[in-house]
Amino acid sequence: MRKRRLIGAGIASMGLLMCLSTPSSGFLEDLFAPRPPKDSSTETRPSPKQKQDQPDLMEGLGGLFGAEKKDIDLLKKGLGVIQALQPIGEEEELALGQAVAVEAFSRFGGEYHNASLTRYVNLVGQTIAEVSDRPNLAYHFAILNSEEQNAFAAPGGYIFVTIGLLKTLKNEAELAGVLAHEIAHVTQKHMLETIRRSALLSNVSELTLTVLNKDPQMFSNLIDEIADKLFTKGLDKEKEFEADEYGVEFAYRAGYNPRGLRDYLVTLQSQEGRARSRFFSTHPNTSERIAKLDGLLRNYPDGDALPLLAERFARYLRSV
Repeated sequence: MRKRRLIGAGIASMGLLMCLSTPSSGFLEDLFAPRPPKDSSTETRPSPKQKQDQPDLMEGLGGLFGAEKKDIDLLKKGLGVIQALQPIGEEEELALGQAVAVEAFSRFGGEYHNASLTRYVNLVGQTIAEVSDRPNLAYHFAILNSEEQNAFAAPGGYIFVTIGLLKTLKNEAELAGVLAHEIAHVTQKHMLETIRRSALLSNVSELTLTVLNKDPQMFSNLIDEIADKLFTKGLDKEKEFEADEYGVEFAYRAGYNPRGLRDYLVTLQSQEGRARSRFFSTHPNTSERIAKLDGLLRNYPDGDALPLLAERFARYLRSV
C-alpha cells in the first residue's frame, strides 16, 4: 500500500504558509453553498475501499443542502431486478453527508468560532486530502464547540474535530494524523459500505436521489442510522484499523511525520478513565491500535526525518 511521498515536507509547509492569509468562509456557509461542477473522470487514484402527499425531498431538506437531482430513470436502464444494492453514488453520498453534518453541529455544541484556527485546520486537512485516494472530492473541515475529545467523518467529505481534541494535540503532525484517519474513512467509503448492508435498504436495488425523493422517511431513517454509528456505536473494528493504515499513508504522502496519529493515541491511552472521549467506546482498544501502528511505521524508515511542526501548531492554538 505504501507509496513514495508525493509532496515534500518543505513544499507542503511553504504551501500552507502562503495560503494562511487567504480569507475563507465559515463551514456552514460552505455547507449550504451550491457545489461547482467538477471533472469526475479521475475520481480515485490507485489504492494501497416515498407517498405523493409528502413534500419533495430535494425542494425541502435536500434542496436546503444544495444537492441536485440525479437525472437517472432506473426503468429506462433495462437492467431488470438487481439482487444486491449497487454502490452508492457521489450525489447520494453528498446528500447523506450534508444532513449528517447538520446533525453533528446539533449534537456537539455547534461550530467553534475561531476563524484563524478553522482556516488552519482546513489547510492541513486539504493538504492531506489532495494526496488521498479521492482527491477530487470537495472536502470540508470544521471545529466543533465541545470539550470532549472526538473526531469523525460524515459521507461526502465532511470532517469534524472537537476543540477538546485540538487542545490535547502536541503538534501539526498529530493533527494531520487525526485528520488523515478521518479522510481515509471517506476515501474508503466505510460508512457507505456499512449502510449498504442496512435492513433499511433491504428492498432497494440502487439508492438514488430519485428513490430518496419518493421516500423521505427512509432518508430520515438513514441519517439516524449513520448518526448512531458515528456518535454512539462506531464502525467495525477492521474499518478503523484500515483507516489507521490509510491515514498514516496519506499523512506521509503530504510530507508529515507518519507517527502523528500513533503519538496522539499514546496521549489518549494515558487519559483513559479520566478524559471525556467517545473514542474509547466507538473505536477498537487503543493499545491494540498503537501496536498495529508500531508495526506499520516500520515500513516508513525515513518517517522520523519528516517534520512534526510543533511550533507552528502551538502558534495557532494560542488563540484558543
